[in-house]
Amino acid sequence: MNNPFFFKETPMKILLLAVSGLLLYAVLCINASHAGQWLGPQQGQEHVLRQTDFSQLLAANPLGSGENIKVMELSRNARSSNVLVQVRDREPLHWHADSDIAVFLLRGEGDIRIGKETRPVKAGDVIHIERGTIHAYIHRGAKPAAALVVYSPAPGPKDPILVADKP
Repeated sequence: MNNPFFFKETPMKILLLAVSGLLLYAVLCINASHAGQWLGPQQGQEHVLRQTDFSQLLAANPLGSGENIKVMELSRNARSSNVLVQVRDREPLHWHADSDIAVFLLRGEGDIRIGKETRPVKAGDVIHIERGTIHAYIHRGAKPAAALVVYSPAPGPKDPILVADKP
């Protein structure tokens, strides 16, 4: 089955799915009134852990009136990058040449297009997207959507690549 919504049954991907689920449960603790906590390295001081409420991060870094997408890097090393992404309307169709991504939808609801399939998603959902797969999120709501996105490995300088640029 070549379905980007589900992991192929390899030991590494099963382990990644289990770790992602534990991360979602233990670190994010998502519920209706609380977006969860970020417990991770302090950007630029990787030896210092930072614990921050996602609601505070979003309130301190709101989308500007003319902004559609805002990306805030929380941490980065050679193996991964963790970013907080806000979307007011939609992402353009794009793909990543360097990274598989796990998207933890913290706030909002809409549709995710992965490859040729489109599925509804809501806060609390976790979406896995393999590198090279065309995808986009379309938001359906008054308040901007927010997601923790984990890139593995960290993306290179040319990511993301718009679909119009795909060879």
